[in-house]
Amino acid sequence: MLPTFIVIGAAKAGTTALYWYLAEHPQIYMSPVKETNFFAYGVNQEGRPLFGDPELHYFPIKTRQEYEELFRDAGKALAVGEVSPMYLECPQSADRIHRAVPNAKIICFLRQPVDRAYSDYLMYLRQRKLDFDPTRDLRADSRWARADSHWMEIGKYYAPLARYYDRFSPDQIRIFLFDDLKRDALSVVQEVYRFVGVDPAFEPDFETPHNVGGIPASKLMETALTSRRLRNLVEPWIPRQAANWVRRLRTRNMRQPPSLPDALRAELTEYFREDIGRTSQLIGRSLDTWLGPGGRA
Repeated sequence: MLPTFIVIGAAKAGTTALYWYLAEHPQIYMSPVKETNFFAYGVNQEGRPLFGDPELHYFPIKTRQEYEELFRDAGKALAVGEVSPMYLECPQSADRIHRAVPNAKIICFLRQPVDRAYSDYLMYLRQRKLDFDPTRDLRADSRWARADSHWMEIGKYYAPLARYYDRFSPDQIRIFLFDDLKRDALSVVQEVYRFVGVDPAFEPDFETPHNVGGIPASKLMETALTSRRLRNLVEPWIPRQAANWVRRLRTRNMRQPPSLPDALRAELTEYFREDIGRTSQLIGRSLDTWLGPGGRA
């Protein structure tokens, strides 16, 4: 058994919440390892990774056997899936997915690229127990905001998406926006259900928060509640109510981060103007709201 659909990203665009909304559906089987990153993993003749930064990327599943093992309990599920945002970043993933599961449905959520980069950087600080410093981090020359940074590069969606449109037919690909998920989660999630071929009338639990961003009040608590190794070991086995309690506890530990100053957001958005326009044409949907009031790609 291999997936019938794959969520390829983007990171910090609602994919964690989507994973749980999909896992709750009785007709869907999701990989018990979120972010397998299998189709992003590869090494050269010297054994060095073809893609990825050891500081930023993690590959829990590296072999075809390990990957297939994830889905052995899918049973009679009408849809089988996994979520790995790294597949949008990795240049090799689209081809690898197409060769392994050419009939798979591809789902991607996109977010305004500057907002996505800022949220991703805040997660980077949390994971490394680093402090947020407004005088350092709310500047155009800060580490995350530089045009060549990993965080900004991910927001250039056209080329990564084009790789999928080159290999899969348009009716196999569905693009959603993070803005839509925030505004009307039920409609978006039910449209995803419909796309993957299960009962779209099902309503998941929207009350439990998933992977909420921000700045932790207690770094120690954040580390304990978000340990990737511990999460992968424990989550598949603990009762859902217990897992939801942990997520709510983590949310109470989070503090709202400072908003990006309007001038900084506008300045950084200009870097993406051309790519936003090309992405809009590729997916057949206006993204002018990403450019701000009166913006036009």
